[in-house]
Amino acid sequence: MFGYFKLMYPAPLSEPIRTRDSNAYLLETLRMSGLNLRNDFGVGRKIWRVFSFTYNMLVLPISFPINYTIHLAEFPPDLLLQSLQLCLNTWCFAFKFFTLVIYMARLELANKHFDELDEYCVKPAEKRKVRDAVAAVTRLYLTFVLVYVLYATSTLLDGMFHDRVPFNTYYPFVNWRLDRTQLYIQTFLEYLTVGYAIFVATATDSYPVIYVVALRTHILLLKDRVIHLGETSSNSEGSNDADFMFTSLVDCIKAHRTLLNFCEAIKPIISGTIFAQFIICGSILGIIMINMVLFADQSTRFGIITYVMAVLLQTFPLCFYCNAIVDDCNELADALFHSAWWMQDKRYQRVALQFLQKLQQPMTFTAMNIFNINLATNINVAKFAFTVYAIASGMNLDQKLQIQETQ
Repeated sequence: MFGYFKLMYPAPLSEPIRTRDSNAYLLETLRMSGLNLRNDFGVGRKIWRVFSFTYNMLVLPISFPINYTIHLAEFPPDLLLQSLQLCLNTWCFAFKFFTLVIYMARLELANKHFDELDEYCVKPAEKRKVRDAVAAVTRLYLTFVLVYVLYATSTLLDGMFHDRVPFNTYYPFVNWRLDRTQLYIQTFLEYLTVGYAIFVATATDSYPVIYVVALRTHILLLKDRVIHLGETSSNSEGSNDADFMFTSLVDCIKAHRTLLNFCEAIKPIISGTIFAQFIICGSILGIIMINMVLFADQSTRFGIITYVMAVLLQTFPLCFYCNAIVDDCNELADALFHSAWWMQDKRYQRVALQFLQKLQQPMTFTAMNIFNINLATNINVAKFAFTVYAIASGMNLDQKLQIQETQ
């Protein structure tokens, strides 16, 4: 499966590897979820797509409110909070999955821009960096898979330990509270169906950072080329020719234009999904803190910790790399300014100055054009989580819920 995970390791130069291979596992997961990325679905896969879309975008999000409507009085405080945090995340997951369905073609467009950027990587050192980046991004995606599977499994084990279902979704004609047989049936159904949604969520939650990390690789490669613009070299014939120097500059400008085109292709997808993620993430982390500090026992806290890891993976890596890209763009402009452009002819200097002016506008990603995606925003989300916890503590929420439970 997935080529036995061979992309986890840098491939030799003799093996053809492209930047688009960094998202190969991610796209395969999306294809399993029903997205027809290759336009090759037969009847069987089209039927599966209807089932997958219906469950991920309709059945799963509404199963929690239905369960609260019918069985709210039977929820203990810790189980209610644990279910509520998952409920909020499934709503966000459904929105992100719907966004990917709508903008599916943009993922392939972004990969085509990666193919164009690969054409500028002609030196062996550049090709090695591309291979290293593919391996690093692949390991990043598999980290998502590992953490999400760990959460699903730990929640299953915690539910079995406490004689309850792991995710507390609603299934008609099955009520795990009645007897052990129905408990085992619903536990199996939940781990199968919700576990499938969690597996799909590894792709819907990780695709922004997967593409952004690969983008940063080519920004760094471009910076290396810009640093050496205008330099004379005695190792290659004709490298000191003015036309050669100008051609090298034009190639850098074309590569930068392709980077901007990539950003334009991927921004509409990231913008909406990360906005929803920021809005939901603060509330989820606040509920998690309330549950962990006030209600959860020792065995439940391990599952909560793995869930916190999964939630943080949804925002922190992306914010970190978006911050890094802004810094890299500023360094890219500095690299051109400190290159030997002033030693070249008038034509080269005129184009270099225009390029320098363009480089002073860093590549930034925003959430619905409301706030920038960076570490400062991620910190504000964490602050909001503490605010939610402080409000709950000030209202003595733990005492009120425990009183209602005893009545």
